[in-house]
Amino acid sequence: MPVSVADIEVRLGRRFEEAERPRVEAFIEDAAAFIRDYCGSRYAPDAPGIRAVLCSEVIRWLAVQPGIVSERVGDVEVQFGPASSAQQLSPAAKTALKRYRRPLSTVRLERG
Repeated sequence: MPVSVADIEVRLGRRFEEAERPRVEAFIEDAAAFIRDYCGSRYAPDAPGIRAVLCSEVIRWLAVQPGIVSERVGDVEVQFGPASSAQQLSPAAKTALKRYRRPLSTVRLERG
């Protein structure tokens, strides 16, 4: 079962306005594409770990304002850039998804 807007609403604890839903749906599709590319052949959209990472990435992307590269709360610091780097998998997401990636291995080639 793919992730839906309702899954994000449950995790955030609030319902989205009708105008917000297309943005959330687009983020779900984008995050799923990044995760599918990262995991390769071991991607399984119904795996609980993948669903959790996808939801957390969408929530993270929703929290970042366009054009803001980084933000700090203590002593308030905001850095602006030409484009936001929000739409990529976070290091935490990549760590959580490692078990869904194909492990590295060696292939021995011989000439016959």
